Amino acid sequence: MDEREKIGEFEALPLRFAYEFLAHKDFEDLANKIKQSRDSYKSYTSTLRRGKVLELLKKNGLLEEFIDRYWPFGKTEKGKRNIQRYKRIYDSFLNKESSEEEEEEEHIEETSFAYEEDLRDYLSHNLSVIELGLKMFKDENGVEGIEYPIDAYNKKVDILAIDKNQVPAIIELKVSRGYEKVIGQCLYYKNRIKQLLHSSKVRIIIIAKEITTQLRIATEGLPEVELFEYELSVKVKRVK
Repeated sequence: MDEREKIGEFEALPLRFAYEFLAHKDFEDLANKIKQSRDSYKSYTSTLRRGKVLELLKKNGLLEEFIDRYWPFGKTEKGKRNIQRYKRIYDSFLNKESSEEEEEEEHIEETSFAYEEDLRDYLSHNLSVIELGLKMFKDENGVEGIEYPIDAYNKKVDILAIDKNQVPAIIELKVSRGYEKVIGQCLYYKNRIKQLLHSSKVRIIIIAKEITTQLRIATEGLPEVELFEYELSVKVKRVK
């Protein structure tokens, strides 16, 4: 089968077709520059190239056309998450950011959720596994508390819920390890939610595959912070 006939099977952005597409759109020089780039950013060589291609396509208003013609998987929920990931890696490269946490998420364990979005989607529909009586927040405009925006800088709470006592609860998710730096982020979220909802009390719930010792120490003496570790369980049912 010709590779073009397998277009619908590509889950990752297909670089070869992207280079050809860009060349036909008079961006051959830039496409070759990306193709031949040897930028060093941890172990993300191909992912970084996809991030560069994605940025070039978006900047020139070509992303939708490319997805329609060469990467239909990009329209799916998983494809959209891949796009977010490519952008995140590319932005991190530009900002020269590097962390143990990012490196770990790139090589995530098979027994973990592949993306924070997967963990978020599961928990948003099953909040009772965290705490009975916990329900999704919904504001006066009908916007639910999933990836809830809290400021003008694109900061978003993974899940914003309300407990049985009507106290807002910020739920911050990490598919791998929960590091101590997450608490600074959560405290900012907490105070923003206090301002937005005019609430005197806001809870913080951090959920990770593993809560590190550093995070346990960092949250000592903070009664509004609760730490959870998740586990996966798989059941297999025979189909007749």
